[in-house]
Amino acid sequence: MSSDGDVNYCWGVTNYRFENFKPAFDESTGAPDERTQGYFASTSVGFHDVRSTEDALKNRVERAIADGRNLTAVYAQQEYEHALDANVPVATFAWFEKLVNVGGGRLVPGHLITWVTVRPTHRRRGLLRSLMTTDLAEAKADGYPFAALTATEGGIYSRFGFGVATWAHSIEVDTSPGFKMVHEPDRRVEMCLPSELRELAPKIYSEFMRTSPGAMERQQTYIERATGALNTDTGEADRGVRAALHFDEQGEADGYVSYKFAGWSKNPPTIELIDFVAVTDAAYASLWSFLAAIDLSTRVTFGESAEDSPLPWLLTDSRRVRTVSTEDNIWIRILDVKAALEARPWYVPGTLVLEIDDSLDLAGGRYTITSDGENAVVETASDSTPADLSLGIAELGSLYFGGADPVILARAGRIDENVPGAAVHASSMFNLGRMPYSPNGF
Repeated sequence: MSSDGDVNYCWGVTNYRFENFKPAFDESTGAPDERTQGYFASTSVGFHDVRSTEDALKNRVERAIADGRNLTAVYAQQEYEHALDANVPVATFAWFEKLVNVGGGRLVPGHLITWVTVRPTHRRRGLLRSLMTTDLAEAKADGYPFAALTATEGGIYSRFGFGVATWAHSIEVDTSPGFKMVHEPDRRVEMCLPSELRELAPKIYSEFMRTSPGAMERQQTYIERATGALNTDTGEADRGVRAALHFDEQGEADGYVSYKFAGWSKNPPTIELIDFVAVTDAAYASLWSFLAAIDLSTRVTFGESAEDSPLPWLLTDSRRVRTVSTEDNIWIRILDVKAALEARPWYVPGTLVLEIDDSLDLAGGRYTITSDGENAVVETASDSTPADLSLGIAELGSLYFGGADPVILARAGRIDENVPGAAVHASSMFNLGRMPYSPNGF
C-alpha cells in the first residue's frame, strides 16, 4: 500500500479502492462522519448485527476511538443502481495495539486484528489475502513480534500463519441444593452497583492479566458490558445486570463478577455470567460460592471459563460442573521469531533447534533456542545445523503461550520430530507453568 494522506491505495487487486483511516466524528454535526458510518454499516452486515440506532452507533464509534482502532475499508469502483450505497465498503479490516502477557507477567505490545469482513458478492477476488498479507508485512516492519486475532470461522486464518494459542470452555454449573465446596471460602464478597465496575474492573483485570499467560489488555466493550451500559445483542443498555466484588484481607477489591438472570422462562432458573475476573484463588472460590447462593436459581452458565479451571476441584461433587463446549479463542501469528521467543520466559534450561516454514516468507528459517532457565537467546542457525523439530509458523504460534503440546502436534503430523525425544524436550521447554487463558475476544 502507498500512502496519500489518510488514504492508502492497494494496486494488487483491480477495480477496488483501499482506504485507511481512524474512526471519527463530524465536527459540524457531532455524528460519526460519513466514512465511519459506512464502515460500521458494512461490519454490521458481515457479523449479522442489527442496524444500530444513532445512539448505539455513536457509542460504538466512541469505543473504537478509545481502543485506538485503525480501520481499512475497501470500496468497489463499479456502482449499480439500487445496490447498497457506494460509501458502504465491500470489505473491512481493523487493527489496534494492546499489551499481551507472554508468560511470567511479561507484557509485550501485540498487533491485534479484528473486524475482517468481505461482502459475499465480492468474495474470491483476492480482497482478504491482500488485506491480510499487506497488514502482516506492515506490522512486522513496525516491529511487532506477533499478531493476534479471534476467529469467527476456524478454517480461514491458518493459511496466513495463525495458530490457535488459547482456548475457552463454555460451562454449566449445577447450584441446586447440595452444592458444597471442599473447603469453606472466606466469603468476603459484597454486591455492588454495576456502575462501580467502570473504575474497578480495569484495575482488577490489569492485575489478573499479569497472572495468566496469553491474557491481554481489554477493549472498551468489556467495561461497557460488565457495567450494564451495553447489551451486545441490542447495542443498548442492559438494566438486568448485577455485580459483586471480592475483597482481600486489606479490604481492596481483587475480583468481580457481572451477571444477569436469564428470565423466568428458562428452565432450570439460570444465572448467566457476563464477566468473571479473579486475581487470587481465594477470590475465585468466594465468587463462585456467592453465585451458588443466589436465590431462585439452580444453574450458572459461563461462556469464557479457563481450560484448566480449578472449579471442579473446589466442589465435593465435581460432576456439578459440565463443559458444554470448547472453542478456540486467541490465534497467534509470529512475525519475528527471535523477538517473540526472547520476549517470553523459559523456565527449563536447554537447547532446541527449530526449522520453521513460513509460506508468506515473513518469519521462516532455522533457529537455535538456548535457555538458561529464565531467559533464552535465539539465534539464526546455519543450514548445516541439524534441526530437532520441523514445523510451520502456525504451529509455532500454537506453542508460543505453552498451550499446545509439541508431543500431540507431532502425533498429529503437525510437527516433524527429527531427533527422537525432541518433542518431549520441547514440551518441557515451552511450558509456562500455567495453561494460557485470555477471557477476551476482539
